[in-house]
Amino acid sequence: MPEGSETGASAKGGSVFEWEDRQGPFSPNQPIAEGLAERGDCGDHNDYRCGSTSQMREVINMSHTYDVYVDEGKLEPVNRLAGQSESTHGGSSYSRHNPLFSAKEEVKRAAVHESVSPIAIFRYADTADRVLMIVGTIFAVCSGAGTPLFSFIFGRIATDLMSGVGSVELSAAKTSLIMVYVGIGMFVACGGHVLCWTVAASRQEGRIRLNFFRAVLRQDIGWHDEHSPGELTARMTGDTRVIQNGINDKLSQGIMNGAMGIIGYIAGFVFSWELTLVMVGMMPFIIVMAAIIGNIVSKMTESSRKHFAKAGSLATEVMENIRTVQVFGREDYELQRFAEAVLYAQDRGIRKEFAGNLSAAVIMALVYLSYTIAFFFGSYLVEWGRRDMADIISTFLAVLMGSFGLGFVAPSATAFTESRAAAYEIFKAIDRVPPVDIDAGGVPVTGFKQSIEFRNVRFSYPTRPDMILFRDLNLTIKCGQKVAFSGSSGCGKSSMIGLIQRFYDPVGGAVLCDGVDMRELCLHDWRDQIGIVSQEPNLFAGTMMENVRVGKPNATEEEVIEACRQANVHDTIMSLPDQYNTPVGAVGSQLSGGQKQRIAIARALVKRPPVLLLDEATSALDRKSEMEVQRSLDQLMQRGGMTVIVIAHRLATIRNVDCIYYVKYDGAEGSKITESGTFDELMELGGEFAAMARIQGVSTGDARSGARGQDGGKANDFLNAILDEAALAQLDEEAPRTARQKVPIEELAKWEVNGVSVGFRRLMGMNKDKSWAVALGILGSAVGGAARPTSTILMGYMLRVLGEYSVNKNVEQLRSGTNLYAPLFIVFAVANFLGWILHGFYGYAGEHLTTKIRVLLFRQIMRQDMNFFDIPGRDAGTLAGMLSGDCEAVHQLWGPSIGLKVQTVCIVASGIVVSFIYQWKLALVALACMPLLIGCSLAERMMMNGYTKSKEGDTSDTIVTEALSSVRTVTSFNMKADRVEAFEATLRVEVPRSVKKGIIAGSIYGATQFIYYSAYALCFWYGSKLIDRGEAQFTDVMIASMSILFGAQNAGEAGAFATKLADAERSAKRVFSVIDRVPDVDIEQSGDKDLGKGCDVDFRKVQFIYSARPKQVVLASVNLRFGDGMANGLMGQTGCGKSTIIQMLARFYDRRSGLICVNGKDLSSLDIAEWRRNISVVLQEPNLFSGTVRENIRYAREDATDEEVEEAARLAHIHWEIMKWPDGYNTEVGYKGSALSGGQKQRVAIARGLLRRPKLLLLDEATSALDSVTEAKVQEGINVYQAKYGVTSVSIAHRLTTIRHCDQIILLDSGHIIEQGSHEELMALGGEYMMRYDLYTSASS
Repeated sequence: MPEGSETGASAKGGSVFEWEDRQGPFSPNQPIAEGLAERGDCGDHNDYRCGSTSQMREVINMSHTYDVYVDEGKLEPVNRLAGQSESTHGGSSYSRHNPLFSAKEEVKRAAVHESVSPIAIFRYADTADRVLMIVGTIFAVCSGAGTPLFSFIFGRIATDLMSGVGSVELSAAKTSLIMVYVGIGMFVACGGHVLCWTVAASRQEGRIRLNFFRAVLRQDIGWHDEHSPGELTARMTGDTRVIQNGINDKLSQGIMNGAMGIIGYIAGFVFSWELTLVMVGMMPFIIVMAAIIGNIVSKMTESSRKHFAKAGSLATEVMENIRTVQVFGREDYELQRFAEAVLYAQDRGIRKEFAGNLSAAVIMALVYLSYTIAFFFGSYLVEWGRRDMADIISTFLAVLMGSFGLGFVAPSATAFTESRAAAYEIFKAIDRVPPVDIDAGGVPVTGFKQSIEFRNVRFSYPTRPDMILFRDLNLTIKCGQKVAFSGSSGCGKSSMIGLIQRFYDPVGGAVLCDGVDMRELCLHDWRDQIGIVSQEPNLFAGTMMENVRVGKPNATEEEVIEACRQANVHDTIMSLPDQYNTPVGAVGSQLSGGQKQRIAIARALVKRPPVLLLDEATSALDRKSEMEVQRSLDQLMQRGGMTVIVIAHRLATIRNVDCIYYVKYDGAEGSKITESGTFDELMELGGEFAAMARIQGVSTGDARSGARGQDGGKANDFLNAILDEAALAQLDEEAPRTARQKVPIEELAKWEVNGVSVGFRRLMGMNKDKSWAVALGILGSAVGGAARPTSTILMGYMLRVLGEYSVNKNVEQLRSGTNLYAPLFIVFAVANFLGWILHGFYGYAGEHLTTKIRVLLFRQIMRQDMNFFDIPGRDAGTLAGMLSGDCEAVHQLWGPSIGLKVQTVCIVASGIVVSFIYQWKLALVALACMPLLIGCSLAERMMMNGYTKSKEGDTSDTIVTEALSSVRTVTSFNMKADRVEAFEATLRVEVPRSVKKGIIAGSIYGATQFIYYSAYALCFWYGSKLIDRGEAQFTDVMIASMSILFGAQNAGEAGAFATKLADAERSAKRVFSVIDRVPDVDIEQSGDKDLGKGCDVDFRKVQFIYSARPKQVVLASVNLRFGDGMANGLMGQTGCGKSTIIQMLARFYDRRSGLICVNGKDLSSLDIAEWRRNISVVLQEPNLFSGTVRENIRYAREDATDEEVEEAARLAHIHWEIMKWPDGYNTEVGYKGSALSGGQKQRVAIARGLLRRPKLLLLDEATSALDSVTEAKVQEGINVYQAKYGVTSVSIAHRLTTIRHCDQIILLDSGHIIEQGSHEELMALGGEYMMRYDLYTSASS
């Protein structure tokens, strides 16, 4: 227990995330950095990589204090875990044990940092894009030529002004008119390059995303086992944005500035090659410096992207398993893991920022140093008569502006370098040819006619090559046969199903279809012959109709309805308001487990496949639904031609198959088929299969009994497992009883975003502790910004010195003036160097702010109740994209944009000040042009905001995340083309938007440049008029004009980035719409922590309605009681409200009316964190995390000893199986437990639940994935556990043997309790329960 926890209560209520002493959760009294150091994560606590104490505290504490408004910048975290003992319940406290799934393990440092070549990054440009880029490049080069052209004009007019020959005003008028023409050309050129490159980049980025998505779906399942959906989603959303940012108009700005530099130098050589040669003497040093820094930036960018990809993977996994995270109170722990991971990325980002600014600092310092040399040498050229003042001025300005142009190449070059680094992993995945390639072609498969044969198959999973599953498997399944695989969990049954689908290739031997090695067949054709219903069905966002058509995209409506009738789901669908157009929600979230399973069955049946694979397909179904579906399947199979392969733990469902193969796992020897034959033959053999059958009460004598109807018994019994009734988890939008309750769920995400305001003051408040860095950045911007216009004072005086010599030929005056003014440019060199170095602190503060926002957003996501995750646009994929891309965009509002804005203000302001000092009338004329410039900027901002708002409806992130999370389903049903087409459809919508965006940005940017040049023309004309009248001197006009010129030029550079700022502002609003959201069931709301002794639960007239379906009552005035220490069973058909009761007890949702009491206290008044520390939940679809078996079991109670972990595993009957694995409890389970079988995952989840030692144990179909022998042993372990600790338990089960010994059984129907009592009492009642029990036992005998 953390120190000070006894006094940690806050009058205003604290947070489960909060710690009064601000110590990290590595150990009770240990700062985070020290905890990391003890684990060997770092040697230097001041290194960002190790998450130093101060740094980790600032990140975590920032997230802890959100309930204190962030603008106030207060950090007053309070420990809500007060009173929690390390040895009780587990909770969220952290102990002496090493943290689970540490960032060091997840964030591997890349030994080699690579990037694609500058040409390769444009590999996805088509002819139109190339034309756009070529035209855009021409426009950019023309834009770059504008300033050197102006230098020539300026040099000529300066000579005329100085000499006073002829009418000064007339000469200036002619020059000004030429300047207006140049402005018109700049309008076309500047607008054109922004338009062309913006459109070309958007088109290419769309193709990159499309090809990456296509390539990822093409990869084999073994590759996906090693790359989590979260990691891939992070690359899709984050890395592609980095790529686009490097090749859009920011690159054309770099081309423009580069052209300005090159053309400026060429013009300089034309005007005075001697002077130019001296001024460019620094160029080799500049080029070398740029190359070195560019390489460093590339390495830092790639490293940062890799680290955040891991953080994104972690976040996605947490959001997909949010129920498990919340019920075990692991929000603090997951927040800690995420913070560790993003700190690694932050470190690289900071280094990258400083490296880029160091490059710019050195370049600009060398440029100014060259001025000193240039003016000294130029004075001698004038003295020697080699060049006149006009040549010197033109050369100097051309090279000067060219040098500035080269300086401005740095940001574009940095972005381009970052994009090349980000593209490396993207292109690497695109170019990878998988060993099991769906696109490889092969021998066409037109049907299945003979057999599937396993011939001497040796197999191990790619992620566990040292663990051999099969050493010499031989098996033949003939066409038309009905066969079954039986055996204990983890013996390899599902692996054989995977080999048949060719998810993997065997290490040795071969799997043959009709005598041909499957590796030679056309994989796409072969999978078209297969239909599958898996144990954990995956649906996709869309309607019921669309999900069934996944099995057969061209199925007619009649075929879909018929398939749904056969799956016994048609009546349920027709009872819904929108019937077949009812959305199923993300991954089927608005359906119960049974409803999802039946949709999955209909999806397989509509396909009418020659080969039907049923992997525990009916484990989730109640007996009545199971038998109804079974009859339909019987009829379907009787039509002949279908080969059926089934895995089932209910042996009564497979007793009439043609052949049963009993598979046994034997440790290092792998799995073998130890028994095979018909059901009767195996029973007569009296082996392990017979023993398992006897445990289930299945005998040979009853095998043919009952009214089966001719041969229908075969399919009837063996397909007795396809539907389930997990509970109507139809999730709804969060409707608190506030204004958002009136908003339709489809519009809720947009409504919340539009209601958010994100201002600079708020961001400043969040980053208050880094205000010193911002101050240094502002100082740097002020120094660097002011240096440029004020340097024109020196230039003006130097030009006067040169001009006066041209008139009076006074060598002494020339030398003294040069010696006075030229060395002063060294001061400006130092100022610019310091300014750019200090400018890097913006990036430092910005990276910290980005990290804080990411951690805060992640924390707020975990804080939300389940209503939030049911809102469209709030799925794991979209939220992961928010953590990656949107948070990165917020950085643009803070780091680069602040620097650019402040620097621009300083440049313009100092230019105006200098202008007023030297010629106030000319300054007033220049100021008169400012409203036009401001109007252009405002217009661009408003139009770009409208553009970004139109993007709110995009669903591309959802499509990506769904497909990657359900990649096995996508692969099985050959859905790659369908998912790619759906994704491509969302991209097609974005192309016109990109064109519109380019037109807006280009037109306004071009108009801005035209106004600038017109303003220059006006200033020169008016200055000449003042000189002509004798109201101004040459020096005054030159200084005033040049200061405004430089200020306007740099302001123009800032205007080009308005598009990015508009996008960033919209991203910030999306982020803060989640951060600001207060959930209905709020874990941070303090409550009564005194739960009393035991756990007596009482439902009093409880009503519940999901907000997404306000017309459907799930629980209707329910009254029931779960007595302290009692074992309670819930049963009923799909959607009757069983799982809803469990979710309400877990506080995932709140009741609509009525009262739920615990030991006489209102459940809603109890402290949520304290309540959840006293309950444990095992869900029907077990959620495991990437990591080891030990880490997953210990997830429920992190302070548990190894002995307690192993004891829980023994109770779950998984210990001895784990000990047979090469790595034992250190075996990696893979993403979502993909390395384990369904039964193994279920037992690990049960062990996790039992380790909790709760007062209330909630079991939602916890043993549905287990074979009967294992189930019996696990159930015995649960009974022993309950008797030993006296816990209250609530179980949902369709296997009535699981709940028949409960103290109380509640039978629900349509939200009502229809029967209630013990097994004996209900049997004596002779009602619905007795009918169902008789049906169950007759079907099992």
